[in-house]
Amino acid sequence: MWRSALFLIVLGVPGAFLSAEALRLGAAETLALSPEISKLRLALSFDPDNARIHRLLGSRLCRGEDSYLAEGIEHLRRATQLSPKQALNWSALASACELSGDYGCADEAFQRTLALAPMVPLYEWGAANHYLLANRADEALPHFQRLLKMDQGYDWQIFRVCVRAIGDPDVVFQKVVAPSDNTKFKLSYINYLSSQGEIDSANRAWATTMAHASPFPFDSAQPYLERLLVMGQGQQANEVWQDLEKFGAVKKPASESADNLVFNGDFEELPLNGGLDWRNQNTPYLFVDFADTNALRGKRCLRADFTFPSNKDYVAAFQFVPAAASKEYLLHAFARSQNITSDSGPRLRVIDSSCPTCVDVLSDATVGTTAWHEISLRFSTGPNTQLLTLMVVRLRSRTFPMEISGSFWLDNVTLTPISPAARESSLTGAH
Repeated sequence: MWRSALFLIVLGVPGAFLSAEALRLGAAETLALSPEISKLRLALSFDPDNARIHRLLGSRLCRGEDSYLAEGIEHLRRATQLSPKQALNWSALASACELSGDYGCADEAFQRTLALAPMVPLYEWGAANHYLLANRADEALPHFQRLLKMDQGYDWQIFRVCVRAIGDPDVVFQKVVAPSDNTKFKLSYINYLSSQGEIDSANRAWATTMAHASPFPFDSAQPYLERLLVMGQGQQANEVWQDLEKFGAVKKPASESADNLVFNGDFEELPLNGGLDWRNQNTPYLFVDFADTNALRGKRCLRADFTFPSNKDYVAAFQFVPAAASKEYLLHAFARSQNITSDSGPRLRVIDSSCPTCVDVLSDATVGTTAWHEISLRFSTGPNTQLLTLMVVRLRSRTFPMEISGSFWLDNVTLTPISPAARESSLTGAH
């Protein structure tokens, strides 16, 4: 009997030991879930060789008071000793050493981190910023370059940090962006520069990019182009637009004549609502259709329906048109109408985009019900004109009947420069 009892006791001792060990380790893991330093210390007392708890406690100490920094680094060093193949441990040590100003320690820790996890963007980002903080830009820029290829989600963060640190957007383009064969990265940088007002650097980057670009969608370059238009840089905007046509980002209408400055003037292509194409804004009581089939020529034309009688200013459609300074132009189009009730009906308007008081001309209004008829407008640009805004407008009426309703159609819109010979001929004929 006593032998059986002794046998059971002998069997039970290891089991009890294993249960106690499990309880101890379990308690350590539970305590390690807390962000409190006291509980993390207690967790470590239960499991002193746990690399994860050393890392958690070390990181928490380094984020606390400065007096804890040295102790925190020691715990992080211990974590790397216990688990030297865990990149997360080395990354935590790298950040702590950098915080303490020990750049030698940080260098080694970042190198070990990247060696263990070379494809983790967060680690590449940390290393790149470390070298910038250490005033070692030549070492930082290759890391930013690799990060850009690894994860484009960092693109504007990279651009912002690099331009601020280097101070020269052109150098950042050459060292970080240009080495990539990815046109999308380069366009993203150009968009960033234009958003920061660095338009000259953006223009230079654009020229370099277009020399060896691969096809790309319109929206990849649209922010840059829109910034050029806002700034009134018509010549550069026109060059960008031609590049967009060259690389297939913009489809040039087949019927468009070479001397017509209006893009898609016959409305045969659906507008992009951006760039140098037609645009419109959602306006109450005004319905605009760019694909109406009742065209004078071709398959499509613009139609504007004033759906509820009202006396308001309307812009049915508009387009930015690059133009030369001090030059004479002829605007020509065809229009028709049905039941336009107001004496102030739809018409064409041209203004200087940067100086509306320098150029502001209007065609005759279309009222009532009319068949297709010609609209023409002759005007000269100002001495500094680069960009015009061509609009299909209806201006508020000041005489009865004021409220407008009805429909208006527009087709075959052209804007062409008047040559000196044509101007002389018209003057001679008039004389």
